[in-house]
Amino acid sequence: MFHVRRRPADHGPRKRKKKPVKGAGGGGPGGDAHDHRPRDPYFLPDRLPFLIELGPDGSELGGTGRQHQLHLNVTEVGTDRSTHTGGQSLQLFGSNIQPRHCVIAHTEGIVTVTPCSRDADTFVNGQRIYETTILQHGCFVRFGRIHNFRFIDPQQDERHHLIDSSRTIRRHAMGNYERYPAARDPILPAVLEFREESEDAFLHAITTDLDPTDVQFKLAPTYTLYMAARFRASTHYRPDLSPTDRAHRLTEMLTKVAAMVQNVIHSRHGDPTSLAFWMANASELLHFLKQDRHVCGYSLDAQDILAEAVQVAFRSLVDCMQAELSTSLPMFLEDRDDINEEEGSTAHVLSILTNTMALLRRCRVNAALTIQLFSQLFHFINMWVFNRIVAETHPNFCTRVWGVRLKRRLARIELWAEKQGLELAADCHLARLSQAAMLLHSQKSAPDDIATISSTCFKLNSLQLRALLEKYQPMQDEPKIPQDLIDNVVAVAESTADGLAREDGREVRLEEEIDLQLPFLLPEDGYSCDIVRGVPSGLAEFLNPLQHAGLCSMNPQPSSSGYWTIYMHEQDMRPPPGPRSPSVMSNRSMSIPRGEPEIHIIQLHKSNNGMGLSIVATK
Repeated sequence: MFHVRRRPADHGPRKRKKKPVKGAGGGGPGGDAHDHRPRDPYFLPDRLPFLIELGPDGSELGGTGRQHQLHLNVTEVGTDRSTHTGGQSLQLFGSNIQPRHCVIAHTEGIVTVTPCSRDADTFVNGQRIYETTILQHGCFVRFGRIHNFRFIDPQQDERHHLIDSSRTIRRHAMGNYERYPAARDPILPAVLEFREESEDAFLHAITTDLDPTDVQFKLAPTYTLYMAARFRASTHYRPDLSPTDRAHRLTEMLTKVAAMVQNVIHSRHGDPTSLAFWMANASELLHFLKQDRHVCGYSLDAQDILAEAVQVAFRSLVDCMQAELSTSLPMFLEDRDDINEEEGSTAHVLSILTNTMALLRRCRVNAALTIQLFSQLFHFINMWVFNRIVAETHPNFCTRVWGVRLKRRLARIELWAEKQGLELAADCHLARLSQAAMLLHSQKSAPDDIATISSTCFKLNSLQLRALLEKYQPMQDEPKIPQDLIDNVVAVAESTADGLAREDGREVRLEEEIDLQLPFLLPEDGYSCDIVRGVPSGLAEFLNPLQHAGLCSMNPQPSSSGYWTIYMHEQDMRPPPGPRSPSVMSNRSMSIPRGEPEIHIIQLHKSNNGMGLSIVATK
C-alpha cells in the first residue's frame, strides 16, 4: 500500500552519499566489476547449477551439447542479449522465442524460471508454465518449440538422490514460489532395467534368496517384477528383436518368475511370515499381470501358476494358524469363571488372532483375503469348541453355567472382531457356537419356549438341538426339560434348518465339519496399486544392494503422473493437453492385440432364511 502526496513547491532533489569503493572483489583495482558472487565453496564454478542443451526431440547430444552456468543472479532468456544482468543471458533464436522470453533466477540455492509474458512458451517436464516455477535437479526445460535443456544442480545431486530432490527443494524453498503442476505423462513412476546375462541371478535375489524379514516395503518384489516385465515388453530391451521374439521372451520370463514364487511358497509351507509375505506379493503381481493391457495376453501361463500359488499360500497359512489355535483352545473350556480377568481363558486365543492380523497388515495382504482367512479361523474355533460340547465326553458342558461362560468368552472374541472390522465374518462363522451357548442358558421348560428356541437357534439342525437338549443337566433350581418340548423343537428344526442344509447339498450331521465349505476367491480389487503414488517408500532401499551388485538399475521418471495403474485396462489413456516431456519415450512397448472378453454367466440362489452371499465379498 502506498500513500500518494503532492510534492511541495520548495522540494529539491535529495543528495545521496557516495558509497566508498571497496578493495579486491568490489570493482576497484584488483577486483572484478562483475564478480558479485560470494566467495563460498558452494558457489565455485564446478558446483554451480547449469542447463545442458538437448536435441530438438529431447535426446542427449553427448559432448556436443553446450552448457550454460547459472550464476547467483538473474539470467535473461530471449533473442535480445541483455546488458542489465551483469552479462548473464541465454540468447536463443527460433520459433516462439520472445525478445525477453523468460527469467531464470538463482538465489539462496534455489533456481526458478518465470515466463515474461503469457506468449512466452516455457515448459517444465512437458508442462506449460505461466508463473514462477522451481527447477528440480534432472528436470527438462523447453523454451519455444525446439530449445530443450536439462537442468543439473550438483549440490542437489550430492545432497540427495533424485527421488528425494523434490522434498529437498520444498524444505529449502522461500518466498511465494509455487510448485509447477503435477506432471501427467502416461508412464510409470520409475523404470527398471536388467541385463539378460544376469537375469537368473536377479530373479533369484528377489524370490528364492529373499528373507521377508529384511524387506521394509513388503510389496517390493511385486513392484520390482512388474517394472521388469514392463522393461522386457518395451523396445528398450533389445531393440533389434522382432515383436514375435519379444513376446516369446516376455512369456518365458514371466512363467519362470511365477514358478519361482510358487516354489518358494511350497518350500516354506510351515513359515507363517513367509506365507503371508508371498501370498500378498503373488496376489498383487497376479493383479498387475491380469490388468496390464500390454502384458496380460502374454502372461496367461504365469497367471495360472500365480493363482495356484496364492491359493496354496492361503491354505498353508490357514493350517499354520489352526495348528497354533488348537494348542490354545483347550483353555477356552477351562472350568473357571473369569468375568473380570484380563488374562482369562480367551487371552491366548485373542493373542493368536491379534498376531495374525498384525502379520497380514504388515505384509499388506489384500483385505478380501484377510476376511477369507479369518473366516476360516472363526470357523475353526466354532468347530473345535462346538464338537466338544455335543460329544459324549466328561465333563458335561451342557449346563446353564457353561452357557453363561461360553456366551461371555465368545463376546470377547466378537468384540475383538468388531474392532478389526471383522464383525460380519465372526457373526456368520461363530453362529452355531453362539446359538448353542444361548440355548444352554435360556429358559426351556414351558411350551411357550419352543417358539423362542426355534427363532433364536435357527442355525442348529435337528441332530444338534436334540443332543444339546437331551444332554442338558439342569441346576437345582431348574425343572427338567420335558420330552415333548424336545420333540417339538426338533420337529421344527427338521422342517427348517435340515431342509435348508439339504437344499444346499450339505449333510445333516451332529458335529461341525473341520473344513469351511467355501470356495477360495481371488479378489478383483482392493490392491495396493490403486492407492500407491510415485516410487513407494522402501523400494529404492530394497533395490540398492541389487544395483550395487550390477544386477539391475532403477531410475525414477520425474514427469510421470505417479500412477502404477497407467497401463491397466480401465485406465483413461487420453493424452494430456500440451506437449509431453522426453521421458514419455519410455512409454514405448510392443503392440498387443486385445481380443474380445470371454463372458461367463452364473446364477446365485438365495434361500429364504439364508444370510445371503459369502461374507468374503464384504468390504
